[in-house]
Amino acid sequence: LAGITFLCVFLVLVFITYNFRSYTKTILFSNFSLRSLQDKDDLSESNKNRKAGRWLTVFFILVMSLLIYNLSSFYFKSMSQVSSLLLSFGVAILFFASKYLLKISVGKIFNKESLTILLLSRLAVKDKALGLLLFPLIVLYTFSLPLKGVALILILVFSSLYLVLRWINGFLIGIKHGNIPCFYSFLYICILEIIPVAIVLRLIS
Repeated sequence: LAGITFLCVFLVLVFITYNFRSYTKTILFSNFSLRSLQDKDDLSESNKNRKAGRWLTVFFILVMSLLIYNLSSFYFKSMSQVSSLLLSFGVAILFFASKYLLKISVGKIFNKESLTILLLSRLAVKDKALGLLLFPLIVLYTFSLPLKGVALILILVFSSLYLVLRWINGFLIGIKHGNIPCFYSFLYICILEIIPVAIVLRLIS
């Protein structure tokens, strides 16, 4: 069943890269080039790029579900594979949907809707890129026993870099685009980004 699930996710990736190749490249390069990120913002209004963005978001959720399924397999020993996969998918959706709704609510409360939309857009770029980078590593972790340890280390390294860059980017957006004092921008990142991750790590450990 795990093999079939990975095959389905791989087919989703093939579909995305075949139909939205240019957008996918821009998403990856935007994490290394500010100009690429600005180009992505300029193109985000086209119907094709909106579709690509939605598909990459779905792919990111699927990859996060597989990551949760693999790293939390110890907790799922008494469950069937189907139940474990469905639970992992549900946890991933609930976690990211809750963070999204909370940020939207905070933006409305403080009359910062435009800043919140900009923040969500920029951070979504990093989410999509992380999904593209982690998928082959999760495949190695699941199916290649000799490379399992190396794959796990790379997953942890990429995930850690992703979180740090995400926090820094959110902090800088609040200062530069929202004219928010450093303290409040840092407090925002702590409450909506760092603390949820700390809670998840605590539950897993």
